[in-house]
Amino acid sequence: MTIGNLRLAVQHLAFVVLTYGAHFKISLGAYVPCLSCPFIGSCSGGCYLMVFQRSMGWLFLPLAQVFAGAGSWAQVWQTFGYFLGGFAVFAVLVAILGKSWCGWICPFGLFQDWITWLRRALGLRESEILDRHKRRLSRVKYVLLAYLAVSPIAVSFGWLSRDFVLAFCNICPAKIIMPVFTGDIHHLGLNGDGARMVFSVLIMAITGGMVVGMFFKERFFCLVCPMLALINLLSRLHLLRLVKDPMACHGCGNCRRNCSMDNETIYRERVSSRVYDPDCLGCFGCSESCASDRSLSVALGPLRLFSSSRAHAARPLSKAGPS
Repeated sequence: MTIGNLRLAVQHLAFVVLTYGAHFKISLGAYVPCLSCPFIGSCSGGCYLMVFQRSMGWLFLPLAQVFAGAGSWAQVWQTFGYFLGGFAVFAVLVAILGKSWCGWICPFGLFQDWITWLRRALGLRESEILDRHKRRLSRVKYVLLAYLAVSPIAVSFGWLSRDFVLAFCNICPAKIIMPVFTGDIHHLGLNGDGARMVFSVLIMAITGGMVVGMFFKERFFCLVCPMLALINLLSRLHLLRLVKDPMACHGCGNCRRNCSMDNETIYRERVSSRVYDPDCLGCFGCSESCASDRSLSVALGPLRLFSSSRAHAARPLSKAGPS
């Protein structure tokens, strides 16, 4: 079995478990490091971004009360302990699987892959994004991470309405799209008034734009996903990672050509064994396509789970026959 086939099987299994698992009494908690939308009634494991936003509000609400003379520092430290406990669970999950949460497990990531397969089936070419534009888009994920962290804090101090507690969820395309797979379509319309109506219009517009982007560019939303930004902040903890032996690299460029995110970090690195790219999704397809023996390896801590080889990279070509 190839890495690609294994990944495909894991993606679909994860989609079923995370989207419908509650029907089978599966509960994976609320700290899952991928866009497993908690707005799905049958969701078995919720996206940590929702908890993170609420935690930021809970964390600073007692502090705001202290400044207003209506709270105690004991409440502040207790709330801080709850926040650290939840973040620790998230950090452990990220440490174990690293970015594979994005490339192998994320249900919304698989949805994007389905759109890519549809485009390919229609015979349409993928659009190219200039490197300078890609770098600008990539920064958006950190802006969104700051936005979803700061907005609940502003709510705690009374600077924003309570509608901003789930600031990112209110504009996240997954909130619109993923419940549809369970027959829930009530998020597809315009709802509420005031700030809620504004968020309703925004999420519809953003979702429409993102779906178009996903169709013409593989994993388009991942470029701006704040979950990926949060996982990047814990990059030093990742046990499951890609390792390169620069001396073994022959510069074939397969890693660059086969990357769904068009990353060039792995191809260009000629010194360090650490080839971490902020936009990498941890799919490890590059290691399978690499035609240099042991140049790229998938490592779990000190263990090498898979290493590239010329023979393995040639397998799809040999099966396909001469062109």
